[in-house]
Amino acid sequence: MANQLSEQVTTIWKKSSAAQKVTVIALSLAVVIIAVVLVTWSQKPSYAVAFSDLSDSDASAIIDQLNSQGISYQLKGTGTILVPSDKVYSTRLSMASAGLPESSTVGYEIFDNNTLGMTEFAQQVNYQRALEGELEKTIGSLNAIEAVKVNVVTPEKSLLTTDQSPTTASVMIKVKPGDSLDSGQVKAITHLVAFSVQGLDPSNVVVVDSNGNLLTSGSSNGTEALVSASDSQRAAESAAAEQIRQKVQTMLDTILGPNRSAVQANVVMDWSQKEVTSNVYDPTPVLISSEKVYEGSNDSGTTASGIPGVTSNVATTPQASATPSATSTAAASKSGSYVQISETNNYELSQTQTHEVYSSGQIKSISLAVMVDKVDDQDQLNMIKSAVVAAAGIDETRGDTISVNTIEFDRSYYETQATALEKDTKTALYEKIGIGVGAGLVLIILLAYFSKVMKNIRTASKAAWKPIQMPVSSISADQISASRKRSVESNQSQPAAPEPAPKIDLKPVVAAATTNKAYMEDEQRARVISRLTEENPATVAEIIQIWLSEDERKNGG
Repeated sequence: MANQLSEQVTTIWKKSSAAQKVTVIALSLAVVIIAVVLVTWSQKPSYAVAFSDLSDSDASAIIDQLNSQGISYQLKGTGTILVPSDKVYSTRLSMASAGLPESSTVGYEIFDNNTLGMTEFAQQVNYQRALEGELEKTIGSLNAIEAVKVNVVTPEKSLLTTDQSPTTASVMIKVKPGDSLDSGQVKAITHLVAFSVQGLDPSNVVVVDSNGNLLTSGSSNGTEALVSASDSQRAAESAAAEQIRQKVQTMLDTILGPNRSAVQANVVMDWSQKEVTSNVYDPTPVLISSEKVYEGSNDSGTTASGIPGVTSNVATTPQASATPSATSTAAASKSGSYVQISETNNYELSQTQTHEVYSSGQIKSISLAVMVDKVDDQDQLNMIKSAVVAAAGIDETRGDTISVNTIEFDRSYYETQATALEKDTKTALYEKIGIGVGAGLVLIILLAYFSKVMKNIRTASKAAWKPIQMPVSSISADQISASRKRSVESNQSQPAAPEPAPKIDLKPVVAAATTNKAYMEDEQRARVISRLTEENPATVAEIIQIWLSEDERKNGG
C-alpha cells in the first residue's frame, strides 16, 4: 500500500508544472518555518526585571553569580538585569544570600574592617567618607530624591583662630521625574547637613540640583533671602493675575463662544507692611462741667452817697441774665453792700482714635486688556466691558485700568492647521483603506491560485490512480457467466491442485463500458483491468470465485 501511494505521489509530481512545483515547495517551507517559529516562541521563556539602577560593580558581580548558577539573563542598559519570570524571586533571594547587590554608598560600616596600623590621616579620610555616606543615605531616603552626593570640606586646624577657615559642604541632588523641591525642603536639607557636621554653619552649605540650578548659595549676606522673597512675590502676583484672567476668559467664552476673545491681566501688589493710627475730632464742643458762684453783703448803716434820688437810695439785685463765657466773673459794689458773681463752664472736643495694621500682599492695582472678535455693536461692547469690570473686580479709584476693544481676529493660521490636519486624517484613512483592500485582493488572488493548483493536483491524481480491485458494476453478466463456466471446468478437471486462472478476455467488457455514458472513466478503467489481468491473473480468478460463491448462496437460499 505504501509503495502504491509513493508511486502515485511520484506520478503526480512528475505531471505537475514548474509553477505548481514551486508553489508546493514554497507552501511546504512556509509551513515548516511557521511551525519552527511557533515551537521556538512557545518554548522561549519570558523575562522580567530582577534588578535595576545597579552600579557597574554590582551588575558585574550579579552577572558572575548568574553565570555560575546557570541562570539565563538579559541586560537592559548597564544597570538593569532581567531573568526568566519564574525565577525572579528565587534569583533575588540567592543574590541576597551572597550579599548582592552591595550598597554603593559607604557609611560607618567602613570601620567594620580591621584598621590596625592605619595612619591618622587615613583614619580622618575614612571618617569623612563615612560621614558623607551617612548623609547621602539620610537625604536619599526622602521621597522626592532619586540620587544625592555630599561633599564635606573640613579644613585643618590652625593655632590661630583668626586664620581658621570655616567648614563647608556641597550637596548635589537629582530629583525624581515629576517631583520637585520647594524652598522649605531645601532649607531642611541645608540644616540637616549643617547640624550633622561639627562646626558647619547652614550658611556654608551649597545645594545644587542635577540640572545645575543653584537651590541655595550658602551666602550669609541676606542676598539669597532677598532673591527668594522677590521670586515668591512675583509668583504671587502672577498667580493672582492668572486667576483674574481665567475668570474673565471663562465668562467671555460662555458669552461669545470659544476662541473669540483674548484676555491678559497684570496685578501689582503692595508688599510693604503699614500701621496707621488716626485721631478724628468732632468740631462741636461738649459741655462737661459748669460752676456758678454768687457772693454779696448788705450793710444798712451806711451813709447815703451818690446822686440824690430813688436810684441811688434803693439796693439792687445782680442780674444773672448775662451769658457767661467759659470762665466769667462779675462783681458789683455799692455803698453799704458787696456783690460778686462768678461762673465757670468747661468744654471738651470729642476725639476718635483708630489704629489700623495693613498686611503685605494687598492688591495695589490691576491692569486688564480684553480683545474681542469683531463686535460691531457699541452697546454690546459696553455691556461686555461692564461685565468684565465686575468679574475682575476693577476699582478705578484704586488706580485700576481696563481696556476692552474689538478687532477681527486673524484665523488664517488655525484654518491652515485645520486643513492640514483634515488632509492628514484623510490620507491616513485612505492608507488604511488601501492597505485593507490590497490585503484582501492579495488574499483572494492567493486563494484563487491555491484553488487552481489543488484542482490541477486532483486532476493529475485521477489520471494516475491505480485501483487495486475492479468495481463489480464494470463487469458485464456475460463475462461473469463465462468466467463461472471456465472456473467450474477447471475445478472438475483438477480438483486437487487448482490451475492458474485463465486469462480473461475483457474486450466485451470494455465495449459495454464505453457505451455506458453514465461513467466518464470506463475507458480508463478498461485499460487498468486489462493491465491487471495480464499482470496478476490469480487475483482476477480469486475475485470471480468470490462472486460465484455469493451467487450459489443466493440460488441455494
